[in-house]
Amino acid sequence: MSDIDYVTEFFPEQSPSLLSFACILNGYEPPALDRPYTYFELGSGQGVTANVLAAANPQARFYAADFNPAHIAASRQLAAAAGLDNMTFLESSFADLADGLVDLPAFDFITLHGVYSWVNAENRRHILRFIGRYLKPGGVAYVSYNAMPGWTTTLPFQRLVLEHASLYPGSKHQQIEKMRGLMRALIDSKAAYFATNTSVNLHNYIDEAMDGDPGRSRYIAHEYMNHGWEPLYHVDVARAAEDAKLDYVGSAGLPWAFPELYLTSRQRGFLDDIHDDGLRETVKDYMKNTCFRKDIYVRGARRMSPERQAQWLGRTGLALTVLREKVTLKMKFPVRQYQADEVVYGAVLDALAAGPRTLPELGALPALGGKSLADIARMAALLIETGQAAIFFQTSADQDPEPARRLNNAIAELDAGYCVFAAPLLGSGVAAPLFQRLVHASLTDPKSTATTSMDIADQVLRQVEEQHQPLILHERELVTPEDKQREVRETVKAILTRRRPFWQQLMMLRDDAAEPAVHDPAAAP
Repeated sequence: MSDIDYVTEFFPEQSPSLLSFACILNGYEPPALDRPYTYFELGSGQGVTANVLAAANPQARFYAADFNPAHIAASRQLAAAAGLDNMTFLESSFADLADGLVDLPAFDFITLHGVYSWVNAENRRHILRFIGRYLKPGGVAYVSYNAMPGWTTTLPFQRLVLEHASLYPGSKHQQIEKMRGLMRALIDSKAAYFATNTSVNLHNYIDEAMDGDPGRSRYIAHEYMNHGWEPLYHVDVARAAEDAKLDYVGSAGLPWAFPELYLTSRQRGFLDDIHDDGLRETVKDYMKNTCFRKDIYVRGARRMSPERQAQWLGRTGLALTVLREKVTLKMKFPVRQYQADEVVYGAVLDALAAGPRTLPELGALPALGGKSLADIARMAALLIETGQAAIFFQTSADQDPEPARRLNNAIAELDAGYCVFAAPLLGSGVAAPLFQRLVHASLTDPKSTATTSMDIADQVLRQVEEQHQPLILHERELVTPEDKQREVRETVKAILTRRRPFWQQLMMLRDDAAEPAVHDPAAAP
């Protein structure tokens, strides 16, 4: 689909650090990240993920391709603004890439997110031909896709959306509005499909489709309005991948490496009796009613010994991506909710609140009672999957942080809805809401005259008002200048006192960056 832009979003599942950690968790040798390597993203959308990863991994060479020229133009604009000389964007079709019409090197990583089950069978064959042609032995391929059987009850909904849209010429936005009218009429008339269907997935998708947010409309167009759209069975994807000499090694959904977290002992025993890998993984999807998969494949997968796995885990570390008090130990996963041990996890979180730690350092905490590195890695996987922490490799601390800092400045200046910052230590990205982006811009702007938190808050308030952004507090829009000023000053103070050290720990800000004086808004005149 090239007539409507895709959503602007960063996908951490595609980061080399997370993909390598997933390989390690599942017992397979990962590509080494402490040397120059190459990376390709197929169907790169607005280029946010590729640009963030290129900025956070300057030792690597990144390529990305998309068929939508507007996507490529926006992607190149951001890369140029950040001065990323290790990032190349291509406006190319999957067929041209698979046929070798573009001069490319071999790759250590090839990833595609939100693409494979949204294109037709011919393009899926082109994708696998490209991977078979360019992925190095030992290289990683990441492929996400809508999966069966989880989409079973929602297939009629997608077909209705697609058929209805095809009958009405006009823009995708116009087609979506007409589709919403049809859905409202069907729901109001108590159509049995909607009234009697108890599928949680279906009703979640309907709620998304009825959301009038413009960003949601872009998502709906790309999710439901492709003629090649087809949820897939893992066994079919894995068999097709064999033609590219790809071996399935695990999921980028890290907890799935630990079946005891989501399967009963009886279910695990049943799976142990299935000797075909593809069928066993597909049966597991029936047990979980999987609707989305994040498959990781390796070209020539090599099993590691427990000793070798421990060596790799010893080179990794963990960092919080949210503030300590925001972490929840009630972790909700698709199959079940997991309540983490408050004493053990609390000790880990308290240590991480002071800064990133290696897994061996966490394992040495007295409260952990000598837990193995594998046990610590499992704890890390749960925190990462719930978006509360991120993995890093110790060698990341030796990489040049300046490209990431330039990209973060460009993200703040372009104001294109990029809600992410590059984090050099993580080799990945972290969330960056609007206020954080504006404060970060003030901290890093050499022309800024702001020397106190109130100066920065006043700058932020002016920019927010120029963008006509409403200020909401407890679901109530702030109207008076006094209320707006007070809330912005409090927010900026919190960002400076809590987020600024966090940015420094992740190498996003220089340690010697000038620190503005923080004033108490309540005491301000």
